[in-house]
Amino acid sequence: MEPISPHTFGWENVRGWLTEEEATELARLSVDKVVLEVGTFCGRSALAMAPLARRVFCLDNFSGYRNEEAHRNVRDEALGNFDRAGHNGKIVVLAGTQEEVLPRMNLSDIDMVFYDADHSFDGTDRAIKLMKEAGLRDSATLVFHDYSSTNPGVTRAVDNYWHSIDRKPRIAGTLAIFDGEVGPERKPETDSYNVMLAIPTYDGNVHYGAAQGLFRGSWKHDVKIQPSNQTSLLASGVNRLWAAALNRADAGDITHLAVLHADIEPCDGWIDVLIEEMEKKGVSFISAVSPLKDSRGITSTGIGEPGLAWSPIRRFAMKEIMGFPETFNAEDTGNPDKVLLLNTGCWVADLRDPRFATKNANNEGVAFFTINDRTVYTDNQWIYQVESEDWFFSRRLHELRIPMAATRKVSLLHHGSAAFSNNSEWGTEECDEDLRPMWDREVRHADL
Repeated sequence: MEPISPHTFGWENVRGWLTEEEATELARLSVDKVVLEVGTFCGRSALAMAPLARRVFCLDNFSGYRNEEAHRNVRDEALGNFDRAGHNGKIVVLAGTQEEVLPRMNLSDIDMVFYDADHSFDGTDRAIKLMKEAGLRDSATLVFHDYSSTNPGVTRAVDNYWHSIDRKPRIAGTLAIFDGEVGPERKPETDSYNVMLAIPTYDGNVHYGAAQGLFRGSWKHDVKIQPSNQTSLLASGVNRLWAAALNRADAGDITHLAVLHADIEPCDGWIDVLIEEMEKKGVSFISAVSPLKDSRGITSTGIGEPGLAWSPIRRFAMKEIMGFPETFNAEDTGNPDKVLLLNTGCWVADLRDPRFATKNANNEGVAFFTINDRTVYTDNQWIYQVESEDWFFSRRLHELRIPMAATRKVSLLHHGSAAFSNNSEWGTEECDEDLRPMWDREVRHADL
């Protein structure tokens, strides 16, 4: 095997202090690994690792180095370097400090960490603790830059660490390398799926939190971001993505489809959580509970009668949702004979289930999205009725006997006049008062 050389990757044209010896060692260490880099600056070390790594997550607040003017606000420079090197698809930027971001991460699927951030003893020591608390495996490779007499804080923290684990690092340049204990390896590739991810939009605008959800959705799976054509016809836009996903699944390019609405801000790793909950529950479609954008605390997750499109029984309030299991189906709500009506603001479908591609006699797909509207004359007056595209889709999945579930394990914010969360009991209503006559027998009998 020829020696690995990072020269062709353009790292040497990027500002920074990484030497050739160190870049070559990082390139060798990162082969086929998921890497977390803490401290990116302009991207010199990230570009040494990205060509041979599976993925590189770059965590930095991009506020600069030692308050020197020339080294401040370098995020645009780093992103430009990644773009010029052609590795944008492999590099995911996580903007923030280690104190802000690491506690929110699940590092159990990270194979290697390269630390080159806070050079003080307290900062480096604290980073080690945060990474271990976030689930970094003992079998993961841990590399520190600037282990030298000119950086006593880093050196002291690294020495304390190797004394605590009774394992001395090997040295390459100023890299202190802990190769990882022999133990549980990364989960096999069969547990890592190919996921198509898309955000359908009305006008091309995407909330900042939703945009972050594109790039922080998974630490484990191979996410393929699908360009979304904006359209004022919501169902049409989603059907276009749905057809593309079915075609890609049929070609063997993807296994799952994940969709996020442009006004939904999910927690980091939301795709990983949905897939994990999907497999635990034994379902093929799962949706994160999302509240409506008002003060009542009513969600767009509910139950309905099978075969009756115009009569949803009830939508669940957040105060009811918090009483269900974190991940639930219709039976878990006490309604085993009803249809679970799901919100499609944040969801994943396992397209390995062949029922999603079911066709009728005219070769038309049975599962698709549409909005049904009508006016009805009843009780001496005209009324308006609508069946939303997500509830229509839920009914189609129920007809196909595709198992479904909803979950609040993915914490999210639904952005509107305020940010409406799904992780606590809140709202002015205990239950769905608008539809109460549909499900509360006492109220129904009183009306009669």
